[in-house]
Amino acid sequence: MHFAEFEGVYFIEGAPKEARPIEPISSELNGYFSQNHLRSLDDLKAKMQKLVVQRGGNCVIDFKYGQRSTFWKSIFGMDDVFWYGTGTIAKIEPSELEKYKRS
Repeated sequence: MHFAEFEGVYFIEGAPKEARPIEPISSELNGYFSQNHLRSLDDLKAKMQKLVVQRGGNCVIDFKYGQRSTFWKSIFGMDDVFWYGTGTIAKIEPSELEKYKRS
């Protein structure tokens, strides 16, 4: 199970049994007049981190992310690529993640 910490929130690609789910989360960086292709995964995590903390969590489990393209934006000559992320806001003791660290 891979995970990374960003500003106090753990983004976990999987679902550790020790995590207590709070609610689903879905976010994207998709501004109409912004250059989304210049943004990074860290920009997406920063946006999601704020939501996780507001909801009382400290991690996102089953974290999935990537970039998508939209047909409609390409027609209007706007940046048609954007980052997205989904998962479940949860709470976990950071010490529980130690056993999942790769050696």
